[in-house]
Amino acid sequence: MSRNPTISIIIPTHNRRRLLQETVESVLAQTYRNWELLVIDDASTDETWSWLRGLQNAQVRPFRFEEHRERTQARNFGLEAAKGEFVLFLDDDDLLPAAALQAHWEALQKYPVAPGTAGSFIMFDENGGRQAIRYGWRRKLYDLWPDLLFGHIPVSGQSLFRTQVIKAMHGWDTDYNICEDHVLWLKLSQLGRIVLLPDIVLHYRLHGGQWRPRKLWQLMTKIRKRAIKKLDAKQRAPAEKILQAREFFRAGEKHYAAGETAKALQAYLQTMRLLPGVLLSPVTRRMLVSPMLKCLIGGRPVIERLPGRKSLEFSSLRLDNRDDETDTRSADTNVQPQARWHAIESPGE
Repeated sequence: MSRNPTISIIIPTHNRRRLLQETVESVLAQTYRNWELLVIDDASTDETWSWLRGLQNAQVRPFRFEEHRERTQARNFGLEAAKGEFVLFLDDDDLLPAAALQAHWEALQKYPVAPGTAGSFIMFDENGGRQAIRYGWRRKLYDLWPDLLFGHIPVSGQSLFRTQVIKAMHGWDTDYNICEDHVLWLKLSQLGRIVLLPDIVLHYRLHGGQWRPRKLWQLMTKIRKRAIKKLDAKQRAPAEKILQAREFFRAGEKHYAAGETAKALQAYLQTMRLLPGVLLSPVTRRMLVSPMLKCLIGGRPVIERLPGRKSLEFSSLRLDNRDDETDTRSADTNVQPQARWHAIESPGE
């Protein structure tokens, strides 16, 4: 391994040995070679740690927590140990296409003022369903803040960040284990425009081992309201307008689900009135155009469907049965965010 890797990839993992192996293999296959991979085993009880210690690759640095501490703490540990100028946080069930790191690196070389990138991606499931989500057709600097407020958040693995920028933000907020990526991105987007990539940089897996809170929309809205409270009055007014548009959009979704297409269309039109720029956004345009077309012509969602592939099966995602109260804090009642935690690096680095 180079003493000075350019890119550090950080994977927190817990009891996903089979999926983790596929994820690691996708990193090993990268065409861009000056990277290091830090895998943080968050106290797995399966064979994850023994498999990691058996890897014979100097670019892979395995670590282990003796006690389960959740992914935000694992990511922060990896961030502190990272040697690269850039950092990519990858989940243990997703895959990097072979040219992903090359695309990210080229973009940040071209735009040295950008704190990070956000690339296009493919969602897939194990039944053969695949859908591509593209961010336009050319690489460009882009102000992601309005899209983030409206509801879009890049998932882990879509983005490459400048390591020092994330460290200056104190990494991931360990008070959050739900929607922690929303917290990170709302902070990051205030630092400058990011680079949008039309390149497919992630294969995002849907499977039955995933879960989502029942009150996810409410949790995401609370995080956004907290973010805009920190703005000055001049900045706050347009931000609150975006949140109003977001609520009309949510109402439209509910009306459509109830078969009330006329009411749904009216709510979507209210969304456009408050936020006309959404139709020009390469990020959130799809969120509004697709359901409006469904209301008008009963069409299918306007998402790029890969030829010869089945539709995605979203019903395999588990809904969390807990009452999520009114906060977004740790989803695991056994986690004590302020407790001390330890990690062991595998010998022979």
